[in-house]
Amino acid sequence: MRNLKKWITTALLTVLLLPAMAQQKADSIYTFRFVAGDDMFYVPWSGNGEELNRLLSCVEQHKAAILDGGIPVEVDGYCTSQATADENLAMAKTRSNRVKTEMILGGGLTEACFTTRNHAAEGNYVTVRIVIPTGPSEAELEAQRKAEAERLEAEKRAEQQRLAEEQRRAEEQQKAEKARQAAEQAEAERLAAEQQAEAGRLNGGKTARTDVSGWYVGLQGGVPFGVSQFSSFGADKTRAGWTAGIHGGYRFNRVLSLEAQAAWGEVNLAQRECCIPDNYWLGTDGARYYAPVFGLEGWDYAALTSCVTMQRYGLQLNADVFGLFPATRGSRWSVEVSPLLAAVGTKASLSTLDGAKATTQGSTAWHLGVGGNIQAGYRFDCGMGVGIYSGITYLTGNGMDGLPKSGHKANYVWESGIRLNWFFTTSTRKEASK
Repeated sequence: MRNLKKWITTALLTVLLLPAMAQQKADSIYTFRFVAGDDMFYVPWSGNGEELNRLLSCVEQHKAAILDGGIPVEVDGYCTSQATADENLAMAKTRSNRVKTEMILGGGLTEACFTTRNHAAEGNYVTVRIVIPTGPSEAELEAQRKAEAERLEAEKRAEQQRLAEEQRRAEEQQKAEKARQAAEQAEAERLAAEQQAEAGRLNGGKTARTDVSGWYVGLQGGVPFGVSQFSSFGADKTRAGWTAGIHGGYRFNRVLSLEAQAAWGEVNLAQRECCIPDNYWLGTDGARYYAPVFGLEGWDYAALTSCVTMQRYGLQLNADVFGLFPATRGSRWSVEVSPLLAAVGTKASLSTLDGAKATTQGSTAWHLGVGGNIQAGYRFDCGMGVGIYSGITYLTGNGMDGLPKSGHKANYVWESGIRLNWFFTTSTRKEASK
């Protein structure tokens, strides 16, 4: 395509120059190309050698007239590859000087022979015009310059189109490479899934499981309900309490883990509905009576509530039921049965229902707590787990509510809540055993 454009341009120049040659017009223009951004004059490059030979031949033919000043030599330097006009003019000047040096050294001219002009426009080249009096007219020279400018512009557009085409092809190749890599990755994942399924089939339907072992810590919070002489499920309404605690433990394998717990909270209780007909009365001496005692201050059971602050320190063993079965052994879910043994401290404070008058407040009593929870949880890739639990802890010794023992022997706390765990070890994948 570029050769075709050069041929067309040459043909046009030939047509334009035929009349000039017929009239023996002697003005000659020589064009020397420069690399964009470079001021060096590369003679073998872009036809500069042939053009220089033609120029020196013309100089040799008219050397005497040129040295006498009868034939002027016009040098025009052009530059557009620099950032500013001043920089373009400076580089154009250097290029003009390099061409004049070739004529001084190779043709025997002097600096006085030249008329030099430099331009920050049109391209990156230097033209030398030898104005012979019998040469072509100014209009014909202008036509030559115009044709040359058009040729240079055509070459410039062709080069820009070539670069744009190369960039487009590079972008298409890059997109195709990304698509190929994505397809290869998808194929690798598909093959890995097929291999895992095949391994599971060969192992009797058993698939790879996740074993989790190592240390973990966590927080928990719940809502407790107490049952003793009084109950959180009172005759007038249900009274919920609160607990908050911390725990830390070690998971031995997919099934078993052991943890230590510490929790604090509050349980609220009031008279049971079944005790209303008995109409018990509590004296300030801490004894229970069936009727008010003359001369002794006291309160009806039905008018009292018991607020019990609790603290619990214990050990809990967790056994994951899902870890016992091959079908669920690799699941992120867990369902645990968790027996608990703890030391539980309770401190009861009795007050009236309206809260206007405090009655008695006992000291902290310690109990052996025995019970357990049912827990369901889920573990995330980040090492965090979340779960819910519900369980009962039975307390030995006196009732937690601070009341004298009566016909009720119950003394336990039922609690439900949420747990958050953070595991310090990562999961390891291994093949399930048969």
